[in-house]
Amino acid sequence: MSTNLTDEIRSVEAAAAQKVADAKAEAQDLVIRTRNSAALRVKEAKQAHFREYRSRLAQVEAEAAENAARTVEQGKTEARQFVESHEDAVKKTAQWLAEEVVSQYGRCSR
Repeated sequence: MSTNLTDEIRSVEAAAAQKVADAKAEAQDLVIRTRNSAALRVKEAKQAHFREYRSRLAQVEAEAAENAARTVEQGKTEARQFVESHEDAVKKTAQWLAEEVVSQYGRCSR
């Protein structure tokens, strides 16, 4: 009878050891799946944020280009207005300067 009891204890111990091994393997598999899932979520979040960054950067660059074009156009307009407003004064000054040079040094005889 002791042989049967010993065999029964051994078989129960073996079954228990197998259940423990199966539980450890299942727990390890669960940990691996959880880590993979977390890594995937991190990767997706990084990709989403990078896409948002690129989109925002493109938007800011477009706004900057519009502002630059507007500033350049405004500068051209102001320069044209300045030239037009001082055109008569420049012509008068050039005429006066030419007259002064001619009166001081005479005409060029080339």
